[in-house]
Amino acid sequence: MIDLVALGIQLVQNYGLIGLFLIAFFSASLLPFPSEPVILIASKLWGFWEILVIVTFASTIAAVINYYVGLKGIRFFLTPRDKKRETQARELIQKYGIPALIASPWIPFIGDLFPVAAGFMKMDFKHFMIAIVIARVLKTVVILYAGFALFG
Repeated sequence: MIDLVALGIQLVQNYGLIGLFLIAFFSASLLPFPSEPVILIASKLWGFWEILVIVTFASTIAAVINYYVGLKGIRFFLTPRDKKRETQARELIQKYGIPALIASPWIPFIGDLFPVAAGFMKMDFKHFMIAIVIARVLKTVVILYAGFALFG
């Protein structure tokens, strides 16, 4: 089995900010790619704003693609869709709406399905984008503060 954290670190070492972009994108897609350790390590290499912009942009693009997957009912995108987890995500979106989307990056296993559920439910795209950008910025800022606290 491939060590995804090691792969992420190698991508950052070999491709710099483009590697970080790829890590953030795949982490926010339907692939189970852990970005947090890589962002922590990136905090040793680049400044706060560089990382924040790259990670927010990449993870937002992935969330928009996931929204589109849900909106169009695409049955396969990068990984097979999990109907049980999608149903859980839809229920949470129906119950909590925008706050659920803002919390989604922190929810293990089903959080990345929230944009799919939002698309499936035809959530207003402007509201979706505002919530997703807030969510991605908040998560990245917390991770960066932890990285700068750890590494100085």
